Amino acid sequence: MAFRVYCPICKRVARIESSNSMSRQFKQAYCACSNPECGHTFVMNVEFSHTLSPSALSLSKELRDRIRETAPTEQGSLFSTEPMGG
Repeated sequence: MAFRVYCPICKRVARIESSNSMSRQFKQAYCACSNPECGHTFVMNVEFSHTLSPSALSLSKELRDRIRETAPTEQGSLFSTEPMGG
């Protein structure tokens, strides 16, 4: 999913001219306003904030396979903390 960057001065769309990856979760984007009368250039920071839904890759392959083989209505029972049958 792409997102638009806007100039903080004139509020017009800006272009990302280049970027520097500072780490795997933090990038600095060098931006330029598309409004020739403004001409503002600036840096925006793009960073990972938090997880909304954990990656399925954090589950074991065996559990991922069991989830795939289980009907959607039954998948929740795979994560139950109650002992089977009780």
